[in-house]
Amino acid sequence: MFCLNGFEDLEPGYELLTKKGTLSERPSVDRLAPITHDDFQQFVDDDGRVLEVHQLKQRIFRGGIHPNLRRELWCYLLGYSEWNGTYIQREEKKRERENYYFTMKQQWKTISEDQENRFTGFKERKSLIEKDVNRTDRNHPFFEGEHNPNVTLLHDILMTYVMYNFDLGYVQGMSDLLAPILYVTQHEATAFWCFVGYMNMVYRNFDMDQSGMKQQLMDVHQIVRVVDPELMSYLEVRDSANFYFCFRWLLVRFKRELNYANTLRLWEVLWTGQPCPNFHLLVAVALLDTERNTIMENKFGFTEILKHINDISLRIDLEATLKKAEAIYRQIASSPNVPDSVRTVLGLPKQEKPKAAQPHQTTKKGTDAEEQPESDGSSSEGAIGTDGGGLVSVVSSMIGSAVRHLSGDDLSIVTLDGTAEYEKEKQFEAALSHQFV
Repeated sequence: MFCLNGFEDLEPGYELLTKKGTLSERPSVDRLAPITHDDFQQFVDDDGRVLEVHQLKQRIFRGGIHPNLRRELWCYLLGYSEWNGTYIQREEKKRERENYYFTMKQQWKTISEDQENRFTGFKERKSLIEKDVNRTDRNHPFFEGEHNPNVTLLHDILMTYVMYNFDLGYVQGMSDLLAPILYVTQHEATAFWCFVGYMNMVYRNFDMDQSGMKQQLMDVHQIVRVVDPELMSYLEVRDSANFYFCFRWLLVRFKRELNYANTLRLWEVLWTGQPCPNFHLLVAVALLDTERNTIMENKFGFTEILKHINDISLRIDLEATLKKAEAIYRQIASSPNVPDSVRTVLGLPKQEKPKAAQPHQTTKKGTDAEEQPESDGSSSEGAIGTDGGGLVSVVSSMIGSAVRHLSGDDLSIVTLDGTAEYEKEKQFEAALSHQFV
């Protein structure tokens, strides 16, 4: 039993259980300097093929990319350039894709106003894009000022994406993902295809029913329950265990929390897919780990946590956060008894389940070993024995389930009643309204 900061005002008789010491010790992690052009050339053969891609991705994950090399390597990480392609093959593919891009661009540019009036979906998306591009990164030198041609390119690429993927079309937040790509590539068609690659990674963020975002928030919930059950218990008592205050972090991959240079660095690290899938969730957990004491010592509820999360924007130490996120991954990977649900999210193999116990055997004098006959349940020993049957077993199982739930082993999500569900939706809407504050 532990006494937790921030729980002094709980009603009498309320006890809070947490479990500590179930994870391995968190290791220390070092990072490297960004990969340079000379470093990269060691991975390229005479024909331009990139060799040892996995090792290269690990190197990028460990230190990021030097700005002079960023445009070239982003094209690989986002699928525009093929790792095993030669110089000649990449140039041919580039010409093909440029032609395809401008064909799609011409399609929407030739839609007349009369046609547009009978094309509601297109008209609505066009209007939303026009509004969003005029407020996307306008304080950055690349996009600032009136009649900026780069803002026009941002608009045109998003409109062309509508024609490329009309099922998804355009959703608020997508302009935030495109702007840094256009800034780095500074080439219209290249930026478009790199954006396509990025959207292929994060398209679930823009589900109309928000199911993709809610799943990620549930995944954060499960990881925090394992890594920091004390914080998890605090958030549950404060009606904040839905993690809606992390919504903006995950939606646009921390772009609103970091300056431009750090956003570019974080994104290229995430695009490597190292050291595991969903590393961005561990970045979120690392940030919460950094802010946990402030949240708990000040007894923040959901509204205060949401405000605090917004207040730390542009004040995040990215390198320290990346170190901590990787350390948390290594800690989980090396720990026994981590639930399979968490291991699956992080791409770790499921734990091997212990083999079922063999039937009890006894050796009778003068005979081979034979199985004991099963009890018919008539004896008192069979009813309350320690072999898992009877009333004692049932009660023990119930108590065990309760303890596992309170201590953090039980990761199931409890179904909410109508009132709780209403409050949950109110919090979700509050988080949604803050996503672009």
